[in-house]
Amino acid sequence: MLGNSFAYTKDGLLGNWGKWLLLFISMVIFPLWWGYQWKIYRGESRMPPLDDWVGMFINGIKLFVVSIIYFIIPTVVFMVAGGAGIMMGGAASSPGAGALIGMLIGMIFLFVFSLIALMGLVRFARTDSFGEAFNFSAIIAHIGEIGWVSYVFALVIFWIVAAVAAFVFSIAMGIISVILVLIPFIGWLLAFLLSIVIAVLIGPFVGVFGTRYITHIYDSAGAPASMFR
Repeated sequence: MLGNSFAYTKDGLLGNWGKWLLLFISMVIFPLWWGYQWKIYRGESRMPPLDDWVGMFINGIKLFVVSIIYFIIPTVVFMVAGGAGIMMGGAASSPGAGALIGMLIGMIFLFVFSLIALMGLVRFARTDSFGEAFNFSAIIAHIGEIGWVSYVFALVIFWIVAAVAAFVFSIAMGIISVILVLIPFIGWLLAFLLSIVIAVLIGPFVGVFGTRYITHIYDSAGAPASMFR
C-alpha cells in the first residue's frame, strides 16, 4: 500500500506543476483541500482532476463538519472520564491517581474512536450520507473485515514512515537554514523564502499520499493481499 500510494501520488503530480500549485492553494483555502480528499476517498485508480471547485468546497465543508463531530464525541468522553477519575480519586484521598486512570481510559477511547473516525470519513465520501458517516455498526463491521490488528499495524507503519521522513526533513532544513542565516543582510529572507518553497513542494505530495494510503486501508476489507501489487 505504501508503494502504490507513492506511485499514485508521483504519477499524478510529477511534471504537473500547475496542479501541484493549485493543490497547495487549496490547502490554504482548506475546504477545497477537504473537498479534494473527498475525491480521493472515492477510490479512483488515478488522481482525480481539480475541477468543480464549488462542489469541492461544499463537499469539503461537509467532510470538515463530520470530522468536527467525530472530534467532539471523544473529547467529551475524555473530559468526563478525567473528571470522574478525579472525583473517585478524591474520595479515596488520591486525586492524582484517579485523574491518571480517568485520562488513561479517555485516551484509550480516543484512540479507538479515531480508528472508527478515519473509516467513517471515507464511508461518508463513498455514500454522501451523514447517516452512513455515523453508522457505527457498519463501520466497525468494515474494520472487522480489514482486521483490527492489520488496520492498526497499517497505521503504525504509516506513522513510522511519516515520523522518519519528518525527522530527516527537519534536520536537513535546520542545517540549510543555519547556513543561509550566516549570509549577511539577505540570509533571513532566503531562509524564509526557502521554507515557503519547501512547503509548496512537500505539502501537496504528503497530503495526497496520506489520503490515498487511508483509502487503500478502507478498500483492503476482504480483499486479497495481491490486489495492490
